[in-house]
Amino acid sequence: MPSDRGGRAQPRAAGGLPKYRVVQLNETSLRLLGRLPQPGERLATRPFSVPPARNATSPLTRASMDDGLVLMATLPNLGRYVRAAHLLDFEKRLTGRLGEFRTVHVSTDEASIWAEFNHFHPGLAAEGYSLFDADEETVSGFGLSFGVALEGHGRIAHGLFALLNGVFVAAEVPFDQLDVTGVEPFLDRVERLLAARLPVPSDPAAVGAP
Repeated sequence: MPSDRGGRAQPRAAGGLPKYRVVQLNETSLRLLGRLPQPGERLATRPFSVPPARNATSPLTRASMDDGLVLMATLPNLGRYVRAAHLLDFEKRLTGRLGEFRTVHVSTDEASIWAEFNHFHPGLAAEGYSLFDADEETVSGFGLSFGVALEGHGRIAHGLFALLNGVFVAAEVPFDQLDVTGVEPFLDRVERLLAARLPVPSDPAAVGAP
C-alpha cells in the first residue's frame, strides 16, 4: 500500500474512506483512527479538555488553540523522547525564525514521567498536557481530532502539528514512530508556508518601520 505523512492506509470502508492507518513502533504495528488533518482545515469541533501537566494552569481545549500560532507534538510515551531535545525543543530551533508562537506537548504519561521531563528540560517554555487522567470523551475527542488515536488503546501516536488561529498549517504522523529525523524538515516546511502567507510591503524601506 502507498504511504504518506499520516501513516500507511489500509483497506477502505464504504464511501472510499480508509478504515484506519498503520504506523510502526519498534516491531509492533499500530492502527490509527481519525483522519490526518489537512492544511487549510479548521480544527474539528469534537470536545476535549486535556489536563495540564507543566507550564499551564488550564486544560488544553479546542478554543484555547484558536488564537495565534501553535506548534504541537503528540507523544505516545514521553519517556522514550525525554532526552531527544531535537524533537522536543521546538522553540529553541525556531528562535529568530518565527514571530510569536506557542509550543505544546501532549502525552498520556503519569506525573512521575512529566517530573523526569522537567528534570531534563527545566528551562523549556513549552506547555505540557497529559491524557493520563483525562475522561473518555477527551481521550477520544483529542485523538480523533488530530488523527493520532490508537485503536483499542488509550495512548496516542507521535505527531507534529502547526495551527494558525485554529487552522492547520501542517500535520505529520510518521510511519516510524521512533524516527525523529523528520522534525527539522517539518519545521522548515511550516516556516515556508507561513512566510507565503505574509503580505509583501510595497516599499522595502518600510520593513520594520513603526
